[in-house]
Amino acid sequence: MPRPLRTLALSVDIGAGHRSAADAVGEAIEALRPGSALHIVEALDHLGPGAGRLARELYFGVLEEVPDLWGWIYGGRGAIDLVRPLSEFVDELRTSDLGRLLQAERPDLVLAMHPLACGLAAALARTSRVDCPLAAVLTDMDAHPAWVARGLNMYLAPTRPAAEALQARGVHGARVEATGIPLRQGFEAMASLDPTLARQELGLDTGRLTLLVLGGGLGLGPLLETTRQLCSLSGPVQVMLICGGNQDLERDARALVGRTRAPLHVFGMVRRIWRQMAAADLAVSKPGGLTSAELMAAGVPLVCLEPIPGQEQANLQQLAAQGAAVGASSPAAALDQVQGLLADPSRLARMTAAARALGRPASGKAAARAALDMVERWPAEELRQRRAAAAPDLLADMGAAASDALRTVGDGIDAVGKELEGLLFGKKRR
Repeated sequence: MPRPLRTLALSVDIGAGHRSAADAVGEAIEALRPGSALHIVEALDHLGPGAGRLARELYFGVLEEVPDLWGWIYGGRGAIDLVRPLSEFVDELRTSDLGRLLQAERPDLVLAMHPLACGLAAALARTSRVDCPLAAVLTDMDAHPAWVARGLNMYLAPTRPAAEALQARGVHGARVEATGIPLRQGFEAMASLDPTLARQELGLDTGRLTLLVLGGGLGLGPLLETTRQLCSLSGPVQVMLICGGNQDLERDARALVGRTRAPLHVFGMVRRIWRQMAAADLAVSKPGGLTSAELMAAGVPLVCLEPIPGQEQANLQQLAAQGAAVGASSPAAALDQVQGLLADPSRLARMTAAARALGRPASGKAAARAALDMVERWPAEELRQRRAAAAPDLLADMGAAASDALRTVGDGIDAVGKELEGLLFGKKRR
Protein backbone atom coordinates (compact mmCIF):
# COMPACT_ATOMS: atom_id res chain seq x y z
CA MET A 1 0.00 0.00 0.00
CA PRO A 2 1.45 3.45 -0.92
CA ARG A 3 2.80 5.32 2.07
CA PRO A 4 1.10 8.47 3.40
CA LEU A 5 2.62 11.79 2.39
CA ARG A 6 3.40 14.94 4.34
CA THR A 7 2.48 18.02 2.28
CA LEU A 8 3.39 21.58 3.24
CA ALA A 9 1.48 24.38 1.49
CA LEU A 10 2.83 27.93 1.48
CA SER A 11 -0.23 30.19 1.32
CA VAL A 12 -0.95 33.92 1.60
CA ASP A 13 -3.95 35.14 3.59
CA ILE A 14 -5.08 38.00 1.35
CA GLY A 15 -8.17 36.01 0.35
CA ALA A 16 -9.73 32.66 1.11
CA GLY A 17 -9.00 31.12 -2.30
CA HIS A 18 -5.33 30.23 -1.79
CA ARG A 19 -6.01 28.29 1.41
CA SER A 20 -9.12 26.65 -0.04
CA ALA A 21 -7.17 25.42 -3.07
CA ALA A 22 -4.48 24.03 -0.76
CA ASP A 23 -7.16 22.25 1.28
CA ALA A 24 -8.57 20.78 -1.94
CA VAL A 25 -5.22 19.29 -2.95
CA GLY A 26 -4.61 17.98 0.57
CA GLU A 27 -8.08 16.44 0.71
CA ALA A 28 -7.55 14.68 -2.62
CA ILE A 29 -4.06 13.43 -1.65
CA GLU A 30 -5.48 12.01 1.58
CA ALA A 31 -8.20 10.22 -0.41
CA LEU A 32 -5.57 8.69 -2.70
CA ARG A 33 -3.03 8.08 0.10
CA PRO A 34 -4.95 7.49 3.36
CA GLY A 35 -3.18 8.88 6.37
CA SER A 36 -1.56 11.72 4.45
CA ALA A 37 -1.41 15.11 6.19
CA LEU A 38 -1.43 18.74 5.00
CA HIS A 39 0.19 21.63 6.87
CA ILE A 40 -0.64 25.12 5.60
CA VAL A 41 1.99 27.77 6.41
CA GLU A 42 1.38 31.52 6.08
CA ALA A 43 4.16 32.78 3.79
CA LEU A 44 3.80 36.43 4.80
CA ASP A 45 4.85 35.54 8.34
CA HIS A 46 8.28 34.63 6.95
CA LEU A 47 9.02 37.90 5.16
CA GLY A 48 10.74 39.27 8.25
CA PRO A 49 9.54 40.93 11.46
CA GLY A 50 6.65 43.29 10.74
CA ALA A 51 6.99 42.93 6.99
CA GLY A 52 4.01 40.60 6.65
CA ARG A 53 1.65 43.06 8.29
CA LEU A 54 3.01 45.89 6.16
CA ALA A 55 2.54 43.83 2.99
CA ARG A 56 -1.10 43.06 3.88
CA GLU A 57 -1.91 46.66 4.78
CA LEU A 58 -0.34 48.03 1.62
CA TYR A 59 -2.07 45.46 -0.60
CA PHE A 60 -5.56 46.01 0.81
CA GLY A 61 -4.97 49.74 1.10
CA VAL A 62 -3.99 50.06 -2.55
CA LEU A 63 -6.99 47.95 -3.65
CA GLU A 64 -9.37 50.12 -1.65
CA GLU A 65 -7.94 53.56 -2.28
CA VAL A 66 -6.09 53.42 -5.62
CA PRO A 67 -7.08 50.19 -7.41
CA ASP A 68 -5.81 51.51 -10.74
CA LEU A 69 -2.32 51.57 -9.22
CA TRP A 70 -2.60 47.85 -8.52
CA GLY A 71 -3.78 47.30 -12.10
CA TRP A 72 -0.72 49.18 -13.36
CA ILE A 73 1.59 47.08 -11.17
CA TYR A 74 -0.11 43.85 -12.26
CA GLY A 75 0.04 44.87 -15.90
CA GLY A 76 3.78 45.56 -15.78
CA ARG A 77 4.67 42.05 -16.91
CA GLY A 78 7.84 43.08 -18.66
CA ALA A 79 9.21 44.55 -15.44
CA ILE A 80 9.11 41.13 -13.75
CA ASP A 81 12.22 39.96 -15.57
CA LEU A 82 14.02 43.22 -14.81
CA VAL A 83 13.48 42.95 -11.06
CA ARG A 84 13.79 39.17 -10.85
CA PRO A 85 17.48 39.13 -9.82
CA LEU A 86 16.75 41.53 -6.97
CA SER A 87 13.64 39.62 -5.87
CA GLU A 88 15.59 36.35 -5.92
CA PHE A 89 18.33 37.96 -3.82
CA VAL A 90 15.78 39.17 -1.25
CA ASP A 91 13.93 35.83 -1.19
CA GLU A 92 17.16 33.96 -0.56
CA LEU A 93 17.85 36.20 2.44
CA ARG A 94 14.47 35.21 3.86
CA THR A 95 14.81 31.43 3.74
CA SER A 96 16.34 30.84 7.18
CA ASP A 97 13.08 30.52 9.11
CA LEU A 98 11.39 28.51 6.38
CA GLY A 99 14.47 26.32 6.03
CA ARG A 100 14.36 25.47 9.72
CA LEU A 101 10.62 24.80 9.46
CA LEU A 102 11.11 22.38 6.58
CA GLN A 103 13.92 20.61 8.39
CA ALA A 104 11.53 20.05 11.28
CA GLU A 105 8.54 19.11 9.13
CA ARG A 106 10.44 16.99 6.58
CA PRO A 107 7.63 17.22 3.98
CA ASP A 108 7.43 14.98 0.94
CA LEU A 109 5.97 17.81 -1.14
CA VAL A 110 5.77 21.62 -0.98
CA LEU A 111 2.95 23.51 -2.70
CA ALA A 112 3.25 27.25 -3.43
CA MET A 113 -0.23 28.80 -3.57
CA HIS A 114 0.70 32.41 -4.44
CA PRO A 115 3.42 34.12 -6.52
CA LEU A 116 5.11 35.40 -3.37
CA ALA A 117 5.11 31.85 -1.99
CA CYS A 118 6.60 30.65 -5.28
CA GLY A 119 9.53 33.00 -4.83
CA LEU A 120 10.20 31.80 -1.29
CA ALA A 121 9.83 28.12 -2.20
CA ALA A 122 12.18 28.47 -5.18
CA ALA A 123 14.70 30.26 -2.95
CA LEU A 124 14.64 27.26 -0.64
CA ALA A 125 15.58 25.04 -3.58
CA ARG A 126 18.32 27.35 -4.83
CA THR A 127 19.90 27.51 -1.37
CA SER A 128 19.59 23.71 -0.89
CA ARG A 129 17.29 24.13 2.10
CA VAL A 130 14.67 21.70 0.80
CA ASP A 131 15.00 18.10 -0.39
CA CYS A 132 11.53 17.47 -1.83
CA PRO A 133 9.74 18.55 -5.02
CA LEU A 134 8.12 21.99 -5.22
CA ALA A 135 4.94 22.72 -7.17
CA ALA A 136 3.29 26.06 -7.97
CA VAL A 137 -0.51 25.83 -7.84
CA LEU A 138 -1.98 28.72 -9.85
CA THR A 139 -5.15 30.09 -8.26
CA ASP A 140 -6.24 32.56 -10.96
CA MET A 141 -7.17 32.02 -14.60
CA ASP A 142 -4.26 34.17 -15.73
CA ALA A 143 -0.73 32.72 -15.83
CA HIS A 144 0.99 35.91 -14.69
CA PRO A 145 4.80 35.79 -15.03
CA ALA A 146 5.12 36.44 -11.28
CA TRP A 147 4.23 32.76 -10.78
CA VAL A 148 7.41 31.66 -12.59
CA ALA A 149 10.36 31.10 -10.26
CA ARG A 150 13.74 29.49 -10.86
CA GLY A 151 13.87 26.32 -8.79
CA LEU A 152 10.27 25.08 -8.93
CA ASN A 153 9.73 21.56 -10.25
CA MET A 154 6.11 21.72 -11.48
CA TYR A 155 3.35 24.19 -12.32
CA LEU A 156 -0.30 23.15 -11.99
CA ALA A 157 -2.10 25.48 -14.40
CA PRO A 158 -5.80 26.43 -14.42
CA THR A 159 -6.30 25.99 -18.18
CA ARG A 160 -4.50 24.82 -21.28
CA PRO A 161 -3.95 28.43 -22.51
CA ALA A 162 -2.43 29.26 -19.11
CA ALA A 163 -0.12 26.25 -19.41
CA GLU A 164 0.96 27.44 -22.86
CA ALA A 165 1.60 30.92 -21.46
CA LEU A 166 3.90 29.43 -18.82
CA GLN A 167 5.78 27.52 -21.49
CA ALA A 168 6.15 30.72 -23.48
CA ARG A 169 7.79 32.21 -20.37
CA GLY A 170 10.45 29.49 -20.56
CA VAL A 171 8.96 26.78 -18.33
CA HIS A 172 9.71 23.36 -19.82
CA GLY A 173 6.56 21.67 -21.08
CA ALA A 174 7.15 18.54 -19.03
CA ARG A 175 6.92 20.62 -15.86
CA VAL A 176 3.48 22.10 -16.65
CA GLU A 177 0.16 20.34 -16.32
CA ALA A 178 -3.28 21.89 -16.86
CA THR A 179 -5.23 20.42 -13.94
CA GLY A 180 -7.59 23.33 -13.24
CA ILE A 181 -7.73 25.41 -10.08
CA PRO A 182 -8.06 22.74 -7.35
CA LEU A 183 -11.58 22.33 -5.97
CA ARG A 184 -12.82 20.22 -3.09
CA GLN A 185 -14.26 16.80 -3.83
CA GLY A 186 -17.81 17.98 -3.19
CA PHE A 187 -17.75 19.72 -6.56
CA GLU A 188 -17.13 16.43 -8.32
CA ALA A 189 -20.14 14.87 -6.57
CA MET A 190 -22.17 18.01 -7.27
CA ALA A 191 -21.91 17.43 -11.03
CA SER A 192 -24.71 14.87 -10.72
CA LEU A 193 -26.79 16.82 -8.16
CA ASP A 194 -30.22 17.79 -9.46
CA PRO A 195 -30.88 21.57 -9.05
CA THR A 196 -34.43 20.91 -7.85
CA LEU A 197 -33.14 18.60 -5.12
CA ALA A 198 -30.47 21.14 -4.14
CA ARG A 199 -33.15 23.84 -3.78
CA GLN A 200 -35.30 21.57 -1.68
CA GLU A 201 -32.41 20.81 0.66
CA LEU A 202 -31.73 24.54 1.09
CA GLY A 203 -35.37 25.46 1.70
CA LEU A 204 -35.73 27.36 -1.58
CA ASP A 205 -38.71 27.59 -3.90
CA THR A 206 -38.07 24.94 -6.57
CA GLY A 207 -40.10 26.82 -9.18
CA ARG A 208 -38.20 30.12 -9.12
CA LEU A 209 -35.16 31.11 -11.14
CA THR A 210 -32.37 31.40 -8.56
CA LEU A 211 -29.77 34.16 -8.43
CA LEU A 212 -26.66 33.68 -6.27
CA VAL A 213 -24.75 36.66 -4.85
CA LEU A 214 -21.37 36.07 -3.20
CA GLY A 215 -18.02 37.73 -2.59
CA GLY A 216 -15.66 34.88 -1.75
CA GLY A 217 -14.85 33.68 1.75
CA LEU A 218 -14.37 37.25 2.99
CA GLY A 219 -17.69 38.52 1.63
CA LEU A 220 -16.06 41.39 -0.25
CA GLY A 221 -17.63 43.88 -2.64
CA PRO A 222 -20.87 45.89 -2.71
CA LEU A 223 -22.93 42.81 -1.94
CA LEU A 224 -25.69 44.37 0.15
CA GLU A 225 -26.57 47.00 -2.47
CA THR A 226 -26.36 44.39 -5.22
CA THR A 227 -28.72 42.15 -3.26
CA ARG A 228 -31.16 45.03 -2.79
CA GLN A 229 -31.11 45.71 -6.52
CA LEU A 230 -31.72 42.08 -7.46
CA CYS A 231 -34.46 41.67 -4.86
CA SER A 232 -36.39 44.45 -6.64
CA LEU A 233 -36.99 42.11 -9.58
CA SER A 234 -40.53 40.93 -10.18
CA GLY A 235 -41.59 37.55 -11.47
CA PRO A 236 -40.58 34.02 -10.47
CA VAL A 237 -37.13 34.98 -9.13
CA GLN A 238 -35.39 34.38 -5.79
CA VAL A 239 -32.01 35.54 -4.46
CA MET A 240 -29.42 33.72 -2.36
CA LEU A 241 -26.72 35.78 -0.64
CA ILE A 242 -23.62 34.11 0.83
CA CYS A 243 -21.91 36.49 3.25
CA GLY A 244 -18.83 34.40 4.05
CA GLY A 245 -17.00 35.74 7.07
CA ASN A 246 -18.52 39.24 6.73
CA GLN A 247 -20.69 39.34 9.86
CA ASP A 248 -21.78 42.95 9.33
CA LEU A 249 -23.06 42.06 5.89
CA GLU A 250 -24.91 39.03 7.24
CA ARG A 251 -26.58 41.10 9.97
CA ASP A 252 -27.72 43.81 7.55
CA ALA A 253 -28.87 41.30 4.94
CA ARG A 254 -30.95 39.30 7.41
CA ALA A 255 -32.77 42.53 8.27
CA LEU A 256 -34.02 42.58 4.65
CA VAL A 257 -35.52 39.07 4.70
CA GLY A 258 -39.28 39.19 4.24
CA ARG A 259 -39.20 42.83 3.14
CA THR A 260 -38.20 42.46 -0.54
CA ARG A 261 -40.16 41.82 -3.71
CA ALA A 262 -38.09 38.78 -4.70
CA PRO A 263 -37.57 36.31 -1.82
CA LEU A 264 -34.14 36.58 -0.16
CA HIS A 265 -32.26 33.69 1.48
CA VAL A 266 -29.17 34.62 3.50
CA PHE A 267 -26.26 32.33 4.38
CA GLY A 268 -23.18 33.09 6.46
CA MET A 269 -19.98 31.08 6.23
CA VAL A 270 -20.74 28.04 4.07
CA ARG A 271 -18.66 24.89 4.20
CA ARG A 272 -20.42 23.00 1.39
CA ILE A 273 -20.90 25.86 -1.04
CA TRP A 274 -21.39 23.46 -3.95
CA ARG A 275 -25.00 22.96 -2.76
CA GLN A 276 -25.83 26.66 -3.20
CA MET A 277 -24.05 26.69 -6.55
CA ALA A 278 -25.90 23.59 -7.71
CA ALA A 279 -29.17 25.36 -6.88
CA ALA A 280 -28.29 28.55 -8.80
CA ASP A 281 -29.11 29.56 -12.38
CA LEU A 282 -26.92 32.67 -12.46
CA ALA A 283 -24.33 34.18 -10.12
CA VAL A 284 -23.24 37.76 -9.36
CA SER A 285 -19.83 37.89 -7.70
CA LYS A 286 -16.35 39.33 -7.56
CA PRO A 287 -14.45 37.17 -10.10
CA GLY A 288 -11.83 35.71 -7.78
CA GLY A 289 -9.98 32.76 -9.23
CA LEU A 290 -11.38 30.09 -6.92
CA THR A 291 -14.94 31.44 -6.93
CA SER A 292 -14.89 31.58 -10.72
CA ALA A 293 -13.58 28.02 -10.96
CA GLU A 294 -16.23 26.78 -8.53
CA LEU A 295 -19.04 28.43 -10.50
CA MET A 296 -17.75 27.01 -13.78
CA ALA A 297 -17.60 23.54 -12.20
CA ALA A 298 -21.26 24.01 -11.21
CA GLY A 299 -22.15 25.19 -14.72
CA VAL A 300 -23.29 28.59 -13.40
CA PRO A 301 -22.59 31.64 -15.61
CA LEU A 302 -21.27 34.73 -13.90
CA VAL A 303 -21.94 38.45 -13.80
CA CYS A 304 -18.55 39.75 -12.64
CA LEU A 305 -19.20 42.53 -10.12
CA GLU A 306 -16.75 45.45 -10.04
CA PRO A 307 -13.66 43.40 -10.93
CA ILE A 308 -10.55 45.05 -9.54
CA PRO A 309 -7.82 45.93 -12.05
CA GLY A 310 -5.33 43.09 -12.11
CA GLN A 311 -6.15 39.46 -11.52
CA GLU A 312 -9.94 39.89 -11.31
CA GLN A 313 -10.05 41.84 -14.56
CA ALA A 314 -7.89 39.14 -16.14
CA ASN A 315 -10.27 36.44 -14.87
CA LEU A 316 -13.23 38.31 -16.37
CA GLN A 317 -11.46 38.59 -19.71
CA GLN A 318 -10.71 34.85 -19.75
CA LEU A 319 -14.29 33.88 -18.85
CA ALA A 320 -15.94 36.43 -21.15
CA ALA A 321 -13.82 35.28 -24.09
CA GLN A 322 -15.33 31.80 -23.63
CA GLY A 323 -18.87 33.18 -23.32
CA ALA A 324 -19.36 32.23 -19.66
CA ALA A 325 -19.34 35.69 -18.03
CA VAL A 326 -20.16 39.36 -18.46
CA GLY A 327 -18.90 42.34 -16.50
CA ALA A 328 -20.74 44.86 -14.34
CA SER A 329 -19.12 48.03 -13.03
CA SER A 330 -21.68 48.65 -10.27
CA PRO A 331 -24.68 47.03 -8.53
CA ALA A 332 -27.00 48.93 -10.89
CA ALA A 333 -25.05 47.61 -13.88
CA ALA A 334 -25.29 44.09 -12.44
CA LEU A 335 -29.07 44.47 -12.27
CA ASP A 336 -29.12 45.58 -15.92
CA GLN A 337 -27.06 42.56 -16.95
CA VAL A 338 -29.29 40.17 -15.00
CA GLN A 339 -32.47 41.70 -16.45
CA GLY A 340 -31.04 41.36 -19.94
CA LEU A 341 -30.24 37.68 -19.40
CA LEU A 342 -33.63 36.92 -17.86
CA ALA A 343 -35.29 38.56 -20.87
CA ASP A 344 -33.21 36.42 -23.26
CA PRO A 345 -33.37 32.78 -22.05
CA SER A 346 -31.49 31.50 -25.10
CA ARG A 347 -28.51 33.74 -24.28
CA LEU A 348 -28.55 32.59 -20.65
CA ALA A 349 -28.63 28.98 -21.87
CA ARG A 350 -25.58 29.59 -24.08
CA MET A 351 -23.69 31.10 -21.16
CA THR A 352 -24.65 28.13 -18.99
CA ALA A 353 -23.35 25.71 -21.62
CA ALA A 354 -20.12 27.71 -21.88
CA ALA A 355 -19.66 27.58 -18.09
CA ARG A 356 -20.16 23.81 -18.08
CA ALA A 357 -17.60 23.44 -20.87
CA LEU A 358 -15.04 25.36 -18.82
CA GLY A 359 -15.80 23.57 -15.55
CA ARG A 360 -13.35 21.12 -13.99
CA PRO A 361 -15.21 19.60 -11.04
CA ALA A 362 -12.50 16.94 -10.54
CA SER A 363 -9.63 19.45 -10.54
CA GLY A 364 -8.62 18.72 -6.94
CA LYS A 365 -8.11 15.08 -7.77
CA ALA A 366 -6.28 15.96 -11.00
CA ALA A 367 -3.90 18.28 -9.11
CA ALA A 368 -3.28 15.64 -6.44
CA ARG A 369 -2.49 12.96 -9.00
CA ALA A 370 -0.06 15.23 -10.82
CA ALA A 371 1.65 16.08 -7.53
CA LEU A 372 1.84 12.42 -6.48
CA ASP A 373 3.34 11.47 -9.84
CA MET A 374 5.98 14.13 -9.31
CA VAL A 375 6.78 12.79 -5.85
CA GLU A 376 7.16 9.28 -7.25
CA ARG A 377 9.48 10.56 -10.00
CA TRP A 378 11.52 12.70 -7.63
CA PRO A 379 15.14 11.62 -8.28
CA ALA A 380 17.06 11.55 -5.01
CA GLU A 381 20.30 10.84 -6.86
CA GLU A 382 19.82 13.84 -9.13
CA LEU A 383 19.20 15.98 -6.06
CA ARG A 384 22.45 14.78 -4.49
CA GLN A 385 24.32 15.52 -7.73
CA ARG A 386 22.78 18.99 -7.92
CA ARG A 387 23.91 19.70 -4.38
CA ALA A 388 27.40 18.38 -5.04
CA ALA A 389 27.75 20.38 -8.24
CA ALA A 390 26.39 23.61 -6.79
CA ALA A 391 28.96 26.34 -6.36
CA PRO A 392 29.38 27.70 -2.84
CA ASP A 393 26.49 30.04 -2.30
CA LEU A 394 27.34 33.14 -0.34
CA LEU A 395 23.66 33.94 0.08
CA ALA A 396 23.00 30.61 1.75
CA ASP A 397 25.83 31.28 4.18
CA MET A 398 24.46 34.75 4.80
CA GLY A 399 20.92 33.47 5.45
CA ALA A 400 21.07 33.19 9.23
CA ALA A 401 22.98 36.43 9.65
CA ALA A 402 20.54 38.25 7.36
CA SER A 403 17.63 36.87 9.37
CA ASP A 404 19.18 38.21 12.57
CA ALA A 405 19.66 41.59 10.91
CA LEU A 406 16.05 41.66 9.86
CA ARG A 407 15.00 40.95 13.43
CA THR A 408 17.18 43.79 14.66
CA VAL A 409 15.29 46.33 12.57
CA GLY A 410 11.98 44.53 12.82
CA ASP A 411 10.66 46.52 15.76
CA GLY A 412 10.70 49.65 13.63
CA ILE A 413 8.90 48.24 10.61
CA ASP A 414 5.40 48.39 12.14
CA ALA A 415 5.85 52.10 12.92
CA VAL A 416 7.19 52.77 9.42
CA GLY A 417 4.24 50.87 7.96
CA LYS A 418 1.73 52.97 9.87
CA GLU A 419 3.38 56.20 8.73
CA LEU A 420 3.46 54.95 5.14
CA GLU A 421 -0.21 54.06 5.33
CA GLY A 422 -1.03 57.57 6.46
CA LEU A 423 0.99 59.14 3.68
CA LEU A 424 -0.47 56.91 0.96
CA PHE A 425 -4.08 56.77 1.99
CA GLY A 426 -4.62 59.70 4.37
CA LYS A 427 -6.97 57.71 6.58
CA LYS A 428 -7.26 54.40 8.31
CA ARG A 429 -8.45 51.58 6.05
CA ARG A 430 -11.91 50.41 6.99
